Amino acid sequence: MPAEGSGGAPKRAPRNTLSRAVIVKAALELIDEAGLEAVTMPNVARHLGVGTMSLYRHVSDKRDLVDAVAERVMGQIEVPDGAVDDWEGRVVGYLRALREAAIAHPALGRILADHGLTVGQVFAQLETVHGVLIRAGFAPGDAVRAFYSLFTYVFGSVMWELPRVHQQPEEAYVSSWNSAIDALDPADYPHLHALRRDLASAASADQFEYGLGLLVESLRTRASAGHRPDGGPVRPGPRAPARPAGNIAQ
Repeated sequence: MPAEGSGGAPKRAPRNTLSRAVIVKAALELIDEAGLEAVTMPNVARHLGVGTMSLYRHVSDKRDLVDAVAERVMGQIEVPDGAVDDWEGRVVGYLRALREAAIAHPALGRILADHGLTVGQVFAQLETVHGVLIRAGFAPGDAVRAFYSLFTYVFGSVMWELPRVHQQPEEAYVSSWNSAIDALDPADYPHLHALRRDLASAASADQFEYGLGLLVESLRTRASAGHRPDGGPVRPGPRAPARPAGNIAQ
């Protein structure tokens, strides 16, 4: 909601304090409160208590503003420190942090999917995680495949969880499962009745970690056996050039 003064009108930003950072912060607040569709230049201006045209001194258009919001969120995510080849601690740790950011800012996944994001912070993150994977023994192209297998799993899980347990009470999700199963004849659906407690946890951190663990275990087993993720052997000597990673949303 707009900040209000004593008269209930939006509180105008103090003179000479409007900046790109202030505008991006206001847009992020609107997105988190009301969704991506709420971000229009007039709405952001109203939220700040300034004229719409004053925004254009700092951002070129809505696309520029939305990209700046994603850049701000992504810039707060860091690849954890650690050994240069610790892909489980550093790459997986980065992806866990990415998941937390995507849950805290539900529009992030949609922005990355629709817009992509090719900015300095993201390129630095991609450079680091792919470097860790390569030093851990992945061939260059396979480092890309391994990373994006994990990356897409993270955002798929977030998209599944958000409407079920983050944008409504978790109890409502459990109740919906119970109501649906109660309506089924146990004689026809014995497994669903027996599994109702487990089904009700299908959108949860535990579910995410279970799937993530399976992916990591698969990659770990192949790497420790001296094989690339595609099943071929890792051969010593010069590596083939890495395929371009593209932007983080591809």
